[in-house]
Amino acid sequence: MGYWLVALNNAFFWYAPWLLFVYQYIDIQQATVLQLIGMVIRIVSEVPTGTICDLLGKKKTLMVAFFLTAVGETTMAFSTNFIGFTVAYVIINFGYSFYSGTMDAFTYDSLAETNDLDQYPKVLSRSNAYLNLSTAVATIAGGFLFRFWGGLPFLVTGMTKFLGLIVTFFITEPKVDTYVFSLVNFVEVTKKGFKQLFSKRMMKFTVLLLIIGAFSTVTYEILDDAAVVNWGYGATGISILYTSLLVFSIPSSFVYDKIAKKIKSEVLVILAILLLGLNYLLAPWLDVYVWTGLFFLRVIYSPIKKAVVTDILNQHTDSNIRATTLSTYELVIKLPFVILGVPIGMALKVFGVRSFSVLFSVLLFLSLAIYLLFKRITVKNRNNLIGTVK
Repeated sequence: MGYWLVALNNAFFWYAPWLLFVYQYIDIQQATVLQLIGMVIRIVSEVPTGTICDLLGKKKTLMVAFFLTAVGETTMAFSTNFIGFTVAYVIINFGYSFYSGTMDAFTYDSLAETNDLDQYPKVLSRSNAYLNLSTAVATIAGGFLFRFWGGLPFLVTGMTKFLGLIVTFFITEPKVDTYVFSLVNFVEVTKKGFKQLFSKRMMKFTVLLLIIGAFSTVTYEILDDAAVVNWGYGATGISILYTSLLVFSIPSSFVYDKIAKKIKSEVLVILAILLLGLNYLLAPWLDVYVWTGLFFLRVIYSPIKKAVVTDILNQHTDSNIRATTLSTYELVIKLPFVILGVPIGMALKVFGVRSFSVLFSVLLFLSLAIYLLFKRITVKNRNNLIGTVK
């Protein structure tokens, strides 16, 4: 049932043509603000919904998630102005906040209950494969649905979410370290989520995860879609491109458990940062074929990036605050876009996608360089301290 929920939640029929749809009524700056509004909703609700999940249970939380997203996607289909889009985005993003972290926690705790945690990397790889496959099928279909009516991809997505709601009635709640709901426990578990993410146990990973998470958020929310439109792709072209990317990324979903045994988690995250930066660093001088090739490499690697981030967070978090910690991470990586969303939209409109891309990559590589420099200094000081003690 878990795989079915992942597949239904990620069947985004609007994935390819969403920007072209809203471009019929608003411009790139308003589209960025729209994404920012959705992000703010997720920021506000991310940790509370994760905490509610830990307190009320994963099953009920998933029911709420699918219901809200179904209503929101359907509303989006019939919206024709900025206000209508905003209402739909508020509902949709509240729904995805309930889903975010909950599905991962549900999977991990279900395996913990049956003493099968050694199977988690394999289950995670398979789950990502289902995710990519369902998104690929929905994407190619959505591009053609858009040709009949711009709102149709959103309407079909909403119907899919209603189907997901039905499936949630048949899943079993894992009984692992569950709190009794109360306001005191709500506040306490939320505090523990923040404390866990920035604890000494996690800090050697947290900064690196925040770098890849924050910059990936900008690309996911607006830059990737604006770039493919800027390079001349239409609705059908985008659907074919995105579907091809997703299909080619499916094999990489199955190899994470093998790669994780041979390559350190930190190295896998750094590689993801390098691929993201290279995709946009030379954007003004690349033709559509070279840029698309780099885009292919990055997206094909994305299941491994997603898996290693989730694996790191799960391995270093206790089950009773797992959903809260995962939601806290999602909240923190979205903050930069919330703070800078309006300036980003203005920059994209004034300077264009390609010029903005160069600045984006420079800031990404600078952040990575600062992280590696501080890490080297910290290790050096620790070694000197050990030498002095001896």
